[in-house]
Formats: sequence, structure tokens, C-alpha cells
Amino acid sequence: MYKLMIVDDELLMRVGIRSMLNWEEYNFYVVGEAGNGKEALELALEVAPDLIITDIKMPIMDGLQLIQEASGVLKTCKYVILSNFDEFHYVKEALKLGAADYLIKSEITETSLIELLTTIGQKLQSEQVSPVNTPSMSLDYSKNLRHLKDSFFQDVVSGFIDEKDMVTKAEELHFRIRSDQLVVIKFIVNYYEDAKRKYVEKGEKLLRFSILNIMEEIIPSKWEKEIFVEHSSEYWVIVNVLPERKSVHADLNKLCNKLLSSIKDFMNLSLTAGVSTTVSGFHGIRKACQEAEFALKQGFFTGSNQVLYYEDVIQAPTRKEVNGMLSPQQERDFLKLWISKDDIKAKDFLEGIRSDLEMQRADESSIRKQYIMVMETIHSHLSRGTERGKPSFTEKSPYEIVLKGEYWEDIHQDMLDHIAYYFKTDSQIMQERTYTDLATELIDKYYAEDISLQSVASQINVNPSYLSRLFKQDKGENFISYLTRVRIDHAKAYLLSREMRVYEIADKVGYHNYTYFCKIFKKAVGYTPEEYRERLQQGSM
Repeated sequence: MYKLMIVDDELLMRVGIRSMLNWEEYNFYVVGEAGNGKEALELALEVAPDLIITDIKMPIMDGLQLIQEASGVLKTCKYVILSNFDEFHYVKEALKLGAADYLIKSEITETSLIELLTTIGQKLQSEQVSPVNTPSMSLDYSKNLRHLKDSFFQDVVSGFIDEKDMVTKAEELHFRIRSDQLVVIKFIVNYYEDAKRKYVEKGEKLLRFSILNIMEEIIPSKWEKEIFVEHSSEYWVIVNVLPERKSVHADLNKLCNKLLSSIKDFMNLSLTAGVSTTVSGFHGIRKACQEAEFALKQGFFTGSNQVLYYEDVIQAPTRKEVNGMLSPQQERDFLKLWISKDDIKAKDFLEGIRSDLEMQRADESSIRKQYIMVMETIHSHLSRGTERGKPSFTEKSPYEIVLKGEYWEDIHQDMLDHIAYYFKTDSQIMQERTYTDLATELIDKYYAEDISLQSVASQINVNPSYLSRLFKQDKGENFISYLTRVRIDHAKAYLLSREMRVYEIADKVGYHNYTYFCKIFKKAVGYTPEEYRERLQQGSM
């Protein structure tokens, strides 16, 4: 495997080139980067690269001088020039000095880089240059170092290795951190499924590779660090506390926020970080990892793109399981809300639910259950037409979003969007249907309420007398007759079981006067409710 250096005074350009592809797949690995020719020359003499990709115009020492100085010492190294369209006179000079090729910055693509590496690799191979120059490790070991470190980290976190073996193994793997004051930071990619779709053509591997490269580049050299990958959406950074610094929290906050903003700037990805307390020794890493993960769980309540500290989270009042059912008052409030189709009142209603949950310090599970109950309530009020026309403005179902949504705020906002959608759709469908259809649907849904011809006519904006005549004409029976039949049919269903008393059934189907219910039931069925239930039990009905 051949060693590569990238030299450019623009950080964004270096990161962009480094993240464009997985170099190791093309038999190259990045051994270093530099921001000017002087830094590059010093590093090149130390690591002896096989290929240097360098900008021409840089401060302190430009690319031409770098090639001139380095080629006198690094006899087999190849050079590729980065230039703009207006710098061809420099390119010609570089080619005279021995540069193998050049790349126009604005035209660099994954394909052009692969072609370049193939050509340079063939030249190096034909010259029989040995790529094995990595001190104290074999080529295979170098290639798999990332995998070996990640595996070792998982063993440490899982408790599969004791402290003595930890220190020995860390030395073998050339760990860059010391076994003393350590802090563990876990970063997660927010909305990972959406992020992954952006990289669908280049694959998850490139996404992971890019994030790792930016982390390596952005974390200042004053921090002794190791970075581990648990998943393409989860990254662990372990750092030694900066020596002789009193403001550990401030230092860590600056570091984390710099990483979050850099990933946002370079890749347009949002990350959240969970930060542990300071632990002593490699044996404390497992505990620190648990602390970092615990801190991250707070992200559900605080939202994305946050830096969450275990020491802050643990001091907050404990969250607990609370009743996820809507109260009778909330049920009544929603019924009024559904009838009015008022988006502003919907926002106030949902905000009230959120405030109650926060006041009770509800845990994540309870919050999700509460929003599921809201969704169930919405669906119980949907007209048949609205139910058939499921929302098409989102790829996920409302229930899936509530159950899998990453953050409380997202779930809350999505619920508001769904309510607004259902308000609009239900209103449109109601306008398209006949007054009789609308009236019968309201009766079928709200028969247990204090419903009347006047209240139904008011809800569908029609004159009660007109509705009465229309109802009789379309259904062959009057409004009260139809309402009574619906209520009695539901009462019969409840009487099949002995779980409810007759007076409870009466109330359940909209008759709050027990005696009146019995009278109406006998007139309709020919038996009192008790007689009807008894005959059902005897099998004579």
C-alpha cells in the first residue's frame, strides 16, 4: 500500500479531497496533511510518502518550491499538482520539475481521482518501489488498524478484557491516548436514515469515512485522542484532559461545538454529543461510555445538534412513567376542536398536552404513548372518506413517526401537521358529500353524546327543517328514529356481555335517564333490557 500526503492551504479543500473516496480501496492511505509547503516538507521527510497531491499557490512555501526541495531527497516520490484554470503557467513549471500530473480543482471528481491513483500506482509498481515503509507494523496490520482498534474498544466497553491486558494491547495498537485522565464523548448522527439517503450512490462506507476524516482533521493536535466507530451513525471520541487546565468543561464544550459545526459546514449533517465525566485509567472507559450514552438519551427532550453532559443530566429531576391516556376533559376539548377545525386551537390543545407532560416529568415512553392516544383520538373522529385518503405528504405513517421519531419536538410538530392535514381533508370530503350522508356519519360517531337535529344541522351548516325533510326523503325514516335505532343496536351489543350493568349501558349509548332508556328499548325491541339479556343467555333470541 502506498503512502499519500495532501497539501493545500484551504482546510475545506483538504477535507473535500480526503473524503471523496476510500483511498485504501485503491492501494493508498493518507499519512498526513499540511497547510503550506514548509509544513509539508518537514512532514514528508518524516513519513516518506509515495505520492504528494499539492496546491501550487500557498503561503510560506508554495507547491513549486516544495517539489524542488522534496524531490532532491525523496527520489521515488510522485507529485500531482492542484491548480485553478488561470494557473497553467505554474502547472507547466511544475511538470518541468518532475510533477507526474495535475488536477483542476473545480473539476476534481471521484472518477478522476481513481484514474489518477491507477496511473500513479502503475508507475510506482513498475519502478518496483516497495510500499512497505510503515515503522513497526506490517502492511496488513496498517490496513486493518482501524478495525483492530474498533474491536479492542468494543472489548473494553463490554468488559471482556482486564486493565493489565488493556494497557498491553493499547501499546501494541499504538494508542494515542494515555491511561490517566480520560473523557469519553459519543457522537450520533441525527436523522441518520435521511443522511444515508444523501450518500446512496457512494454508500455508507464513504459517509463513515468522511465523518472520521473530518474528526481527525478538526480535533486540534493539543488533544491526545482516539476515535472509534460503532456504526456509521455512532462515533466515540476518547480524549485526555488537557494538562494544567482548570476549565475542563469549557475546553470540552469548545471541542464538541467545533466538531458539530464543522460536520454541519462540510457535510450538512447534524450531530448530537454525549459527554462523560473525567475517569482515571483505561478501566474507567466502560463507565464513561455508559455515562456518555445516558447523557445522549436526554437528547429526546432537548432536540438535535446539542452537547449533553452527564454531570448536568444526572442533576436534573428524574423522569418517570405517567398515565398516557387522555383525560375526559381532554377528550371533550378535542371533540370541540374537531368540530371547529381551528388550527390555532389545535396548536394550543397540543401545547397543553406537552406542558402537562413536562410538568409531570414524563419519561420518553410515556410521552410517545400520550401522542399515540392523540392519534387514536384523531382517527376515531375521521370520516370514512378521510380515513380512506391516508396522508400522502409523508413517507412514514403517523404512528411510525410517533414510535420512531428521534426527538420530542419533531413528534410534536409532526402531530400538528397531521391534525392540520386531517382538518383540511375532512372538511373537503364533508363538502363533497350530501347533507344526509354527513348527518348519518355524525350520528354513527357521536350517538353517545347529547346529539340532536339542531346540533347536527349546526355542525354541517344547514337549516334544521331542511335537514329533517332531506333526511326523511333519503333514508325513509326521520332523524330521531335513525338516532334511536343506532343507539338501541349498540345497546344490544353491550347486553351480550354481563360486564356492564344496564344503567351503565344506558349512559354508554347516550341515554342518561335509565327509566327513559328502558322505555325506549322495550318499545323498539319488545323486551326490557334485562329481559333481552336473559333471553340471550338462554339462547332463545
